[in-house]
Amino acid sequence: MSMIVLPYLGPAAARKELARPEPKPRTVARTSAGDPLREVGMRLTYRTACVLMSVASPGASNRDIGLGAGMDDQGQISKLLARLQRLGLIENTRAPRARGAPNAWGLTERGWSVQRAIAG
Repeated sequence: MSMIVLPYLGPAAARKELARPEPKPRTVARTSAGDPLREVGMRLTYRTACVLMSVASPGASNRDIGLGAGMDDQGQISKLLARLQRLGLIENTRAPRARGAPNAWGLTERGWSVQRAIAG
């Protein structure tokens, strides 16, 4: 912080920052063994939580999920959905059809347990 405040607040403020005691580390609550979020294997962000909540309606397309999660960029939603599929949280439930047909996403059992934990 000393280096950051030096150009803005001057040398006196920088020395004051150097003299400040180091903050104590926060204690993190331990998760229980049955916590589905513990084993997800990815950082769970607000946007990811919104997507998981939107996938809860079975058969949702990429566009439907993007709208439900407040995401306008279709490339971004496609990448996130592919990542969630690789993690085993969602699956494409549409029957094989012509190329370019919309996806129909649904939550897997693991996805439902994570979604329930998020909804809390």
